[in-house]
Amino acid sequence: MWKCTNCSHLDLSAEKPQKCPVCGSDSDKLIPHEVPGIKGEKTLDNLKMGFVAESQASIRNRAFAMKADQEGFPQMAALFRAIAEAEAVHAYNHLRFLGAISDTQTNLESAFEHENLAADTYPELIKTATEEENTAVAKQFGFVRDVEKEHAGLYSKAMDHMVAERETEYYICSICGHVEDGSAPDECPICGAPKDKFTKVI
Repeated sequence: MWKCTNCSHLDLSAEKPQKCPVCGSDSDKLIPHEVPGIKGEKTLDNLKMGFVAESQASIRNRAFAMKADQEGFPQMAALFRAIAEAEAVHAYNHLRFLGAISDTQTNLESAFEHENLAADTYPELIKTATEEENTAVAKQFGFVRDVEKEHAGLYSKAMDHMVAERETEYYICSICGHVEDGSAPDECPICGAPKDKFTKVI
């Protein structure tokens, strides 16, 4: 694994990247990341694989829960959500062993850089989907691009909040993922969803 000394990104690849995929720093800014207490490359690889698998399982079960709710099966939805939370615990523990969780200030800076990278990636995805006449996918990618830009702004604002010790509430649009700081809007500025599609993040 490799750690960027500029933005603290932790790259899980075995080969040293030519550039940091987050901030674009040259390879000389990437240093080997040693994981304390972990012996052997196979265990390290298994932790990486486990993190990806458990993260995917958590999201997949959340999606299954949403579908169960839509179809009127609240008990099944609750089960899917419970298992999704369990998988998230597994993913967290794998990530912790990989040494990818730092102090909050460093985590905020890293998250900010990752959101900027995501926002820069989506225009090409939109272009490809459009060229291949996947209009609905292109539209969805457009929502994600716009929301990722907002996420970067929220992280930047959160750094200021942290310094000022200011508290705020967050509301998320269940249609496109837009996050509103303070109170839910009457209409989502990204996808146009009404206020009742926003849920308060606890």
